[in-house]
Amino acid sequence: MSPINKKKVLIISMRAGFGHLRAGSALLDYAKINLKNLNVEHVDILDVDPFLKPLTRFYEATAIKVPFVWGAIYKLSNFRITTYFIKYLGYFNFAFKYKIRNYIKTKNPDVILITNIICMPIFLSACKKIINDKKIAVLITDYHGHHYYKFSRVDYYFVPHGQVKDDLEKMGVKSEKIIVTGIPISPKFYVKHDIKELKLKYKIDNNYPTVLFISSFRISGASLISIVKRILKSQFKVNLIFIANGNKKFYDLVKNIQNNRFLSVNWTNEIEEYMKVSDVVISKAGGLTVSECIALKKPMIIVNPISGQEEHNAEFMEKNNFGKKVKKIDEIIEILPKIILENQNKNNQKQDTDLPKNPSQKIFNYI
Repeated sequence: MSPINKKKVLIISMRAGFGHLRAGSALLDYAKINLKNLNVEHVDILDVDPFLKPLTRFYEATAIKVPFVWGAIYKLSNFRITTYFIKYLGYFNFAFKYKIRNYIKTKNPDVILITNIICMPIFLSACKKIINDKKIAVLITDYHGHHYYKFSRVDYYFVPHGQVKDDLEKMGVKSEKIIVTGIPISPKFYVKHDIKELKLKYKIDNNYPTVLFISSFRISGASLISIVKRILKSQFKVNLIFIANGNKKFYDLVKNIQNNRFLSVNWTNEIEEYMKVSDVVISKAGGLTVSECIALKKPMIIVNPISGQEEHNAEFMEKNNFGKKVKKIDEIIEILPKIILENQNKNNQKQDTDLPKNPSQKIFNYI
């Protein structure tokens, strides 16, 4: 098929947390490898119109620095009347229309897939006269339905789980619009590795379980040092991989810990390899991290989930026996052996090691 005749799919993300961008990138990467008959592009809407950046700054200022404020906003906006008011403000925000409308005109996609629904009112207001012949889809990247997600103009919702489908149906979204696909993660998670070779790559040369600690949640420096040292000194011996997630302060705090069962990493683009060699993942409950752990069948210990969507993600993990939420950091020491041993027993009883179908494949098959 010539490039001129290829169907065009435009994936629009907006960074407010990086999960939405990672989901969009996962879809693009899958398409590049597997779908030569499609013209797929991925854009961060903030690169189209930088004046939208205050939305991202507001999210970061509340969800990360004062999470109880974000939690209150999330819960308050889950009522129909407040959702209507918030969308109304977006529809009539004239400041952001011109650049977005011109961008969509120039790209002229057949299908528009949005991974961060926060920007939907502004997008629809800017483009309502030029998208009548286009399919609009939304990717839900958390394990909970929310009243804000309901838009009559959306043709399809790609959701992570049947529970989210039920939530949306209760809010009045038509069942035929909702497709359960899972959340797209990088194709690298679906590449099979020799785990023994991967362990040797990261200098894991013993038979102890391996714990992956991703410092993406709220924790003080003193608490971080304390829990890392306690995990390493525990009678239940483990290897510990610490990923600072680019937080140089945290990396500097732990990088000089001397223990042949400890590896510290400031930043990595190979998080899937660290997950694959691990027996349990300690992290926050972002939708993408949760989905990656589910795909690799790695149980999670969830610390300090952000009020709102992450709390619901953590509840989903506990309800389905995929992980455990801790209220205090010290609880990690108590539950770590139990979670590792339970998961080892599950793996011994179930020999099926095939990964689930790639959500990106499901989404593009539907498109």
